[in-house]
Amino acid sequence: MYEAAKVIYEKVIPHVVDFLQTHGEHARFQFTGHSLGGSIAVLVSLMLLIRNVVRCSMVEPVVIFGSPFVLCGGRKLLDELTLDDAQIYNVIMHGDIVPRGFSCNIPGFLISILKLFKRSLHSHPCLNENKFMYSPLGELLILQPNAKSSPGHPLLPPGTAFYALDTTGCKDTSNAAINGFLNSPHPFDPKAYGDDGTVSLNHDSSSYLKAIKGVLRLHITATIVPKLREKKSLCHHLRIHGSMKEIQNQQIRFYDIKDGVCILARVGINI
Repeated sequence: MYEAAKVIYEKVIPHVVDFLQTHGEHARFQFTGHSLGGSIAVLVSLMLLIRNVVRCSMVEPVVIFGSPFVLCGGRKLLDELTLDDAQIYNVIMHGDIVPRGFSCNIPGFLISILKLFKRSLHSHPCLNENKFMYSPLGELLILQPNAKSSPGHPLLPPGTAFYALDTTGCKDTSNAAINGFLNSPHPFDPKAYGDDGTVSLNHDSSSYLKAIKGVLRLHITATIVPKLREKKSLCHHLRIHGSMKEIQNQQIRFYDIKDGVCILARVGINI
């Protein structure tokens, strides 16, 4: 994956330099990708930062979908760059085994076989200490579609939603929760493969798009539509029951549709 990222980096770097020369301090970059493309997006963004091509303030959070983790101890890189986990958002479908491929628990007999084929794995810290190859890096956002599209995950409440792991508590508890999720379903489950397997069902980019649309649809129905109706009803009430002279000194409450923050404004002033 790193070899692929180096090729992409060489193709990207001329465009990055041109953009920096054109926009200077206002230049901003953001990387995204699905599956292996997301893994490369993480590596390329970190390469630009580590090689001091761009400053941290110029790189927006990387957002990846269904991508395998490709770093062992990558948290040290973020610490050296003074970045937190919010620099990388890993969107993982609840049953997608591709992000789990390198980060699930690997049986001892398979570790022995892997080491026979690749000598460098003899000193691989994640493999030797934790029995997996690469550790999760960044924020984990678990995407669960409706049950008609794919059966729900046993560790999650039923229904369409985005779930984020609360890491404010005990670190060991958080690590155990991540490990439990990444091993259920386990990539070695034979039912995951084939035309009807969970790979086709939960990993395709079209499945991610469909599930995200479902979450957005629920959010709009539950939050934005009621606020629009309330605002419309309030404006109608003002037109019917009060003249502008009577209400222009009254404070009227409106709701910002974007983030739900209440805004107090006087009638006649643009909002």
